[in-house]
Amino acid sequence: FVQIVLSFESDIFQVILPSRIIPKLFFLFLLLGVCRSIGVSNFLISHLEQLQEDCVVTPHVNQVEYHPFQRPQELVDYCRSREIVFEGYCPLAKGEALTHPSIVQLAKKYGRTPAQICIRWSIQNGIVTIPKSTRAERIQENCKEYELFGKSGKN
Repeated sequence: FVQIVLSFESDIFQVILPSRIIPKLFFLFLLLGVCRSIGVSNFLISHLEQLQEDCVVTPHVNQVEYHPFQRPQELVDYCRSREIVFEGYCPLAKGEALTHPSIVQLAKKYGRTPAQICIRWSIQNGIVTIPKSTRAERIQENCKEYELFGKSGKN
């Protein structure tokens, strides 16, 4: 059973098939120039090792939930040691971090919002960070955090 869905309107390429076929498909896509890089989501070390055994292609990115309450440092170190970009999503812990007393206290101390504190924390830990919001003002607020500290990530 193989199902492949392509949507050029939304730039989505979705493949649903048995996991042992995925590495061969990755390699084929790279060879054919269909894509330039491969990303995976929520792969643990065991999944990445299995992928390496099954295929000559190492993913370029591993997207994993990362925030002050979930810090898979061993996985981060593993990815870094193999030049796999560790990309963290949910930097606000699905909103839980916004009311956590320690984060609120730091936000007051530094004149930032709790969201900015969480985003900054991820960036300072060297994590490519993906904050999400559907509200324009929050998106702008999140982007300001990158501007406030500059490219170095240091205040």
